[in-house]
Amino acid sequence: MNNYYDKFVELLKKEDKEESFKFAMGLLKEISVIELYENILAPSLNSVIDEFGNDSKELIWREHVRSGIIKTIVENSYSFVLKERENFGIKHEENIIVLCPKFEEHEIGARMVADFFTIVGYNTTYIGANTPEITLSLAVEHLTPKYISISVTNYYNLIGAKRAIDKLRENDNFKGKIILGGNAFSSDPEVYKRIGGDYLLYNFNEILQLSKEESL
Repeated sequence: MNNYYDKFVELLKKEDKEESFKFAMGLLKEISVIELYENILAPSLNSVIDEFGNDSKELIWREHVRSGIIKTIVENSYSFVLKERENFGIKHEENIIVLCPKFEEHEIGARMVADFFTIVGYNTTYIGANTPEITLSLAVEHLTPKYISISVTNYYNLIGAKRAIDKLRENDNFKGKIILGGNAFSSDPEVYKRIGGDYLLYNFNEILQLSKEESL
């Protein structure tokens, strides 16, 4: 797996979208879409900060280019997501909404998480980045979700996540649970409780475990 990762990162360093795409999609003949997301795509996206540092003038444009390439790969992996769902054979009737809070623009992690929830059998609706509270409220009213999953990458956007959660708790249409995840929780995992979350999930296996517990 390390060889796959190293090869993919080398292609990303060249900003070679076409070859990066071909390589990643070719890997899906050998590894699962779960492995692609967790072992190749996610760490390669995070590695751009290690390469250039937070203060580098190059970081923003290179991160945007890299994010665009990876987003294209994720969007084109959906048929493999559906195939993986068939392999697991789990089905839930409940709806789940996946989003990023207001001002959070880093959405690729949330996009992968949405696919993970689809794989383990939930009816998943992905709203996307920078979701205003009123938008989420309207979605809740329409979908009546069992879970809402909020992904936060930037630590400073935890404030926006808390505001969204506070609004949800006031919403009579929402009786479900709130799942949190993302790099914003890495330095202080307990913060998810302080802003009102019910679960903090980091990876596919934890999402799968939640799904299995629901099936009992």
